[in-house]
Amino acid sequence: MAARAYRDYRECRSAFEWLCAEVRELPGGVHHTSEGSGWVWRLRDPEDGAVAVSSRAYERHSTCQAAYERFRAMLADLGTAEVIPWGEAG
Repeated sequence: MAARAYRDYRECRSAFEWLCAEVRELPGGVHHTSEGSGWVWRLRDPEDGAVAVSSRAYERHSTCQAAYERFRAMLADLGTAEVIPWGEAG
């Protein structure tokens, strides 16, 4: 299952900002790969569409779970920041 694709930078950036703000409310978790030979994580929207997926499969469930939890924590930190640090000159 792949995450959504976006038409342009603005649409992608807006979706990422929404993801950061809403991550605490989004379901997700760790699952076997479709081939059954590893683990991947996914974050889903309320309609069960994938909004973020791991970029690779993990050999161990515990490693995948740790990566998933770090990703959620990073998004939550960014979501509570006044401004997401895009690296742009003000």
